[in-house]
Amino acid sequence: MRTNTGSRSPGTALLCRKLPTVTLANGRRTISLKSLFTPSPPQDVTHGVASKKQRIILDSNNLFHRLTKSPIKEMREKGLLIQDHGSCGTCVDKTTAKGKVATREPTFECPNCGYPTHCSEEHWTQDRSHHEELCRHLREANEDEHDLRSGRTLREFEFPSAQLAEVVVNLSSWDSFLYTRSFTNITSDRAMRHVSKVLTYPVTIGAVLHQYSPFTLGAGLTPEGLKSMTALRTTIKEHDLARSDKELAMRQTPLRVFVLGARAEAMLPPHLYLQLAYLLPNSPIHVCFIGPEAIPAVDEMRSTIVVSSRLVLKYHKSYFHDAIWNFAPFDPFTDVFFMFSPGIGHPKARDGWLPTVEKLLETKCAVFATGFHEQDMDTDINVLEKDFGDKMDWLLKPQKNPFGSLKRDFGIRNLREWAISNWGIYGFRGKRYEVQKK
Repeated sequence: MRTNTGSRSPGTALLCRKLPTVTLANGRRTISLKSLFTPSPPQDVTHGVASKKQRIILDSNNLFHRLTKSPIKEMREKGLLIQDHGSCGTCVDKTTAKGKVATREPTFECPNCGYPTHCSEEHWTQDRSHHEELCRHLREANEDEHDLRSGRTLREFEFPSAQLAEVVVNLSSWDSFLYTRSFTNITSDRAMRHVSKVLTYPVTIGAVLHQYSPFTLGAGLTPEGLKSMTALRTTIKEHDLARSDKELAMRQTPLRVFVLGARAEAMLPPHLYLQLAYLLPNSPIHVCFIGPEAIPAVDEMRSTIVVSSRLVLKYHKSYFHDAIWNFAPFDPFTDVFFMFSPGIGHPKARDGWLPTVEKLLETKCAVFATGFHEQDMDTDINVLEKDFGDKMDWLLKPQKNPFGSLKRDFGIRNLREWAISNWGIYGFRGKRYEVQKK
């Protein structure tokens, strides 16, 4: 044994908490989860039909509204924000002779998606790409956001508790996972989008570590990746055996999951990470959120949260390369790193990530990272290969993540810029040099 120093879960009531406003904009690689945890204000019913006691102001057949005419105050404010700071898609396509973008504010709201997309009806008519590609996704986002604030009870956020030992979880897709984990309250595609946006973080971690992971040799996992995953799963197997061996149970070493550059994933209500614990039911798990924005929800002041007897969340508001000695030594059998859409290749973030990646490679532990979309992921991978190509081994080839969010998020400044949390995934590790006899 290696050593190292180092019924239903709560439902909508606990999910409905306010988070700091986080927006996707140029220069900032963040996605807002506020809409998923902010309840509709009961007093905002001037355009609705419900009383304060009933609270339901929109029914399922009345979810589409132009943003600036929405019955929900927060949506009206969002529409005005886009009009003030956004750009007209057609204007962006038209540049001056000097190459500068000549754009005007998008004061015209598309009648099909409800978003302020263009400066005039004429420019809206001319924008073929909007009609053919973007509009349906914006309408879906419009209706989803109104649904979350409709005042209804969000039953889909009432999650199942621990799995029966004889029931096997299928991790091939969201559909199979939700079915085999008995998420019985998810009865529509919209509900799946809502839930996938928050569960993408714990379930992606669980899908990588689980013995029935969809990432296998021949399906993206490399021979080096198999070595790293075998080491981690050996520890998980020891945790399983410790159930019937008291001596082994006393010598258990927790599985440490480090989430670097943590942002939205650190702000999730702690009980959501129980879904990770349920996938590894016998393993003690310590999830360490590390980064300058690694803070829990605004009403949570603790830096360590004991969620259950086997799950502990820790928050460290610092850079990993500065705080590394708080966690050393590292063991590839018990420690694994995740970076959710880190933006390693982003011009404004590259220099900041350089010392962290250097320290990561020194640990020789498995590292898994995600991207908002294919281009975002390719940018990060190209930088890693350029800066560290001779110091690293690839563990998981870049591929689409079966547990990426099903919901698209759009930039306020440019609605053509979209992101999907954890759309793709890849893995790497510091190169391990083997001694060879001559």
